[in-house]
Amino acid sequence: MNEAVDRHRNAIPGVKEGESASMNYEMQVFISAGMPEGVLRHLFAQAMQFPQGKVRFVLRGFTPQQLGPLVSKLRGLFPDPYSDHIALEVDPNAFRTYKVEAVPVFLVKEQSKWFEVQGAQSLDAAKANVRNRSRKVVGELYAIAEPDILAVIEDRAKKFDWAPVLSRAQARMANNLKPGFDLPTANRTDTRYFTPTFTVPHDITAPSQAGQGETVLARGGQSFNLLDHTRLQVPVIVFDASDTRQVKMVRSWLMRPEYKDADLFVIGSDLTSRNAKTPLTTELGNAFKRPVYPWLAKLSERMGVDSVPSIVVQDGNRLRISSFDPENR
Repeated sequence: MNEAVDRHRNAIPGVKEGESASMNYEMQVFISAGMPEGVLRHLFAQAMQFPQGKVRFVLRGFTPQQLGPLVSKLRGLFPDPYSDHIALEVDPNAFRTYKVEAVPVFLVKEQSKWFEVQGAQSLDAAKANVRNRSRKVVGELYAIAEPDILAVIEDRAKKFDWAPVLSRAQARMANNLKPGFDLPTANRTDTRYFTPTFTVPHDITAPSQAGQGETVLARGGQSFNLLDHTRLQVPVIVFDASDTRQVKMVRSWLMRPEYKDADLFVIGSDLTSRNAKTPLTTELGNAFKRPVYPWLAKLSERMGVDSVPSIVVQDGNRLRISSFDPENR
């Protein structure tokens, strides 16, 4: 429990011991549907006298599949069941943080700090008791009827058989990361250049700096050289991992200083991994000791690669694509 409390506090930037994430509220009231209905009716009626959004009623949880009936029961005790004036929330972390084990518990904020008083009393009385620093418990306390919903989830998670779920997830991941695009093997060694461009499909506008009218950023049909606005950070090597000749070439390239940081991409829709649950790219990454990614048709369109193995590097505002014939390496 202490770890959960610490996680809850640490997740709230700037919140100190004894403070709450609900910093806009002036008062938080920890309640349960197990309290006498008369007590709950009086508390809800009193909350209507406070400005909207200043009082929050907090529940520890609910019986699974029974949240709707619980909320309906409590809202039925509101002066107006359809009013949004009263905030009613399920927050098991708050119960854990403040170690609430019986209700009602009132947290009253004074000068950005929260002070606690326990026991059945009016909202005004709770504020007065905090102001006067009265005894911590000044009224009757009731057992919490609702389960800690986080405890319910944690218990179900412990008992759930995750193995089939993980197995299916691993199989899906392996399939999603499998190369699904093919390119022909280069039959000659050559170098060519490619300019990646983007054509604007329609006029793109933005509000003018003066806040009146619009400024046209780009006209429909206008083309831009993408390398005028971005860079290819490292060389890109594209190859067929099923071709041992190409694999050997790639290993030799990676030993050269200019290619030691290159990104590796593989083609081959027929390639399969040794383990159905392990992505082929993961197996290749382990073999090359660096990440390996699947090559996509869209990447060929954007970078002008039409055969493998190829090396793509940026040369000014163009891409230089070098293809190699594995037979004449």
